Amino acid sequence: MATGFRWAGIQPLIAVEWSYWTAQTYAHSHHADILDFAEYQRDPSLLDAFLQPATNPVLIYGDINQVPSDVILQLLKARYNLETVDIVTGGAPCESFSMAGTRKEQDKRNHLYQNIIRIAKDVNATMFLFENVKGLFSKKMDGKAGAMYQFICDEFEEDQDGKPSFRLVSRDKSQVLLKAIEYGVPQNRERLFLVGLNCAYPQLAFEYPKGQYGPDKAFPYVTVRDAITDLPRIAAGKASTRYTFDLSSLGKGSVREQFLCRMRGDLADPPRHLAFDKHTLTAHKAPGHTKKMLARFERIKQGENMKTASERLRKIGKQDEVEAYFPHKLYAARNRRLKLDEPSFTVTSHCLDEMIHPTANRGLSPREAARLQSFPDWYVFEGPYVSFHSDPEQDQYEQIGDAIPPLLAYALGQEIVKTLSLSSTTSARL
Repeated sequence: MATGFRWAGIQPLIAVEWSYWTAQTYAHSHHADILDFAEYQRDPSLLDAFLQPATNPVLIYGDINQVPSDVILQLLKARYNLETVDIVTGGAPCESFSMAGTRKEQDKRNHLYQNIIRIAKDVNATMFLFENVKGLFSKKMDGKAGAMYQFICDEFEEDQDGKPSFRLVSRDKSQVLLKAIEYGVPQNRERLFLVGLNCAYPQLAFEYPKGQYGPDKAFPYVTVRDAITDLPRIAAGKASTRYTFDLSSLGKGSVREQFLCRMRGDLADPPRHLAFDKHTLTAHKAPGHTKKMLARFERIKQGENMKTASERLRKIGKQDEVEAYFPHKLYAARNRRLKLDEPSFTVTSHCLDEMIHPTANRGLSPREAARLQSFPDWYVFEGPYVSFHSDPEQDQYEQIGDAIPPLLAYALGQEIVKTLSLSSTTSARL
């Protein structure tokens, strides 16, 4: 979200993150100072170093449930000479809302969204934005499907004595659900975005961005071919740190040229602190695979997964190959080979296990997965290359799969800037 918003001219000030390596990634890519909240709780004097005038963001590393609004207000006042911000954004972890999750009604993560409205009210923000998965629409509450979504909407608009109040721009499911594919992201991904406006500014109006990509639109969809085939070809277990593709060889004004130029840093100058070299790459390392897995990948065609490929092989009498190279329990979401000339299916936190390169017999590198999410190549991912999925410290694949596509955030950010121009706010901060 912060990357796309920065492209739109919105300056991030304060962020909160509880996953260690995700916090390190944010801090590195956005030049943020990290406030370790657990250490601050043991020694409150540690906050003093952050209460000095500065322009770079602060990343509070800790549980947002424990971060009081007065710490945020202190940081705003002392560090940035502000008493409010233009927008508060947040995306509560989606596992309890996702159709792929357990969707327990009593999951404690169900109520993390409350921190967004808490902070928005306490800092008297002009706007807030809440992001989540489509599965929230059908999430049960008190046994009633869809009740959780309505309850959250009601709570966002609830009046509290002495506190600012907000009105939602829309609750209409067809309006608040955005498809990343329509905003230049090479991926079929749907996410809902609830936008709230401070009732103290009745003149404010927000319009959800209109997608410009797809049939009967200004541009065709960005495909997997457009997104990743300029990257150096690497085999399983191999890496490349050099970028040698000649962007001038592309048709001027083509969708592919536009996308790749954005990925190489032309939408906005890469942050100066990163000293981005356009001849280099990071995170372009392909996962290693066993011989059995490599043999399985060889037998999976574009558009197939391990289940459909095994069914095809059985039909043509290759039962022995299925028995030799495929697991006994077959998952349709695993080992899915991308199609070159279509956008990708949704990149998830399980993308290492789910995605096969369209032409090479291997999984994607983190950089290829990041491209499908529309992260620019200057964005640096910290932490382990890969770890067990149950590890609370997210590896690079999980960080990428859990993110909001920056180009989708950019489209939202452009509309937010338009909205803020209608208030007395002169610059956008979150």
